[in-house]
This record gives sequence, structure tokens and C-alpha cells, in this order.
Amino acid sequence: MNRRIVYNGFFKVEIIETPQGEREVVRATDSVTILFYNLSNQSVLLIREPRAPMITNKNPDGSTIGNVAGRFDIDISPRALVVKEAKEEAGIIIEESDVILLNHGQSLAVNSGMTNEKCYLAFAVISDAMFEQPERIFGNQEEGERIERIWLTKEQFKEYQPECLRVFTLQQWFLNQETFQ
Repeated sequence: MNRRIVYNGFFKVEIIETPQGEREVVRATDSVTILFYNLSNQSVLLIREPRAPMITNKNPDGSTIGNVAGRFDIDISPRALVVKEAKEEAGIIIEESDVILLNHGQSLAVNSGMTNEKCYLAFAVISDAMFEQPERIFGNQEEGERIERIWLTKEQFKEYQPECLRVFTLQQWFLNQETFQ
């Protein structure tokens, strides 16, 4: 198959010639996303962050609610990346042993019709002693991240209508766990 790169930045976009015709493919590094459950106050942690792709007339800063997440832009394990992103994006200090990888540790295709990205889904139980106090703006300032914590009680999370597929997936997994009901 012939391939040509038409964009090479944070992502790479290729045009690939297939028997069905030309296809555009977004090449991306794989990622992790994690749901945190605070046992101390029985709440779930989500984050709010402005995202350029989500900018619309109704949402001028692109603010969206999602999970702590990160990309494999360095060579580390999924659990190690969760530990790194937890501290950076939410001020949570955890160990790799605290991280549970879902789907038997297998990553999942994000959108196999458009991108090669796969995502590891993860979960961790935390306590008040594991996160920075007080609340502040989190994220990698060099990357322009402005992240704030959003805490939802179990009941609020049960009723929450996600705008993000990753949040929805982790929400459904969480709600099906008898341990947290």
C-alpha cells in the first residue's frame, strides 16, 4: 500500500491507498485514562479542561469534563503513565500498585475507522491523604493545560450524562461493580 504523510505534528495524518480507495488515517500515540474513586468521601473524580477541538459558539473556551488521561509520549508502562498523569493533572499521589488496568490490561481502539490510537482504561481507589490540598489549577503549564478537579458523589455520578466516550465507558464499568454500590 502506498502511504503519504499530509500532516506531521502532534498527530500524523496519512493518506493510504487501499483496494477501496484512498483513506485518511490519523496516527497517534496510545493513551491511558483513569477513573478515581475517593473512598474517604465516596466520590468520583473527573476533570474540567478547555480543549480546542470542543470550541463552539455555545462553548467558546472548549471546556469539557473528562477523566485524567495521558499519551505515551515517553517510554513507560501504562501504570507508570497513570501515576505520572494523576500527579500532573489532578495532584494525586499514587503508586503503580494502586492502579487497576481494566479489560485484562488490554488497550482498546479509540476509533478504528479513523486512528490507530488505543487506550488503556484504568481505575484506582484513593483517599484524602493521597491528593494535594487545597484545590488549584492543575496540568502541564508548558503545554497550556488548565485543569480543575470535579468531584461527584456516587449518586451524582450515577445520574451524570457524560459528554466524553471515555467517561461514559468508565462510568458504566464503575456502576456495574457491586463493590461500590
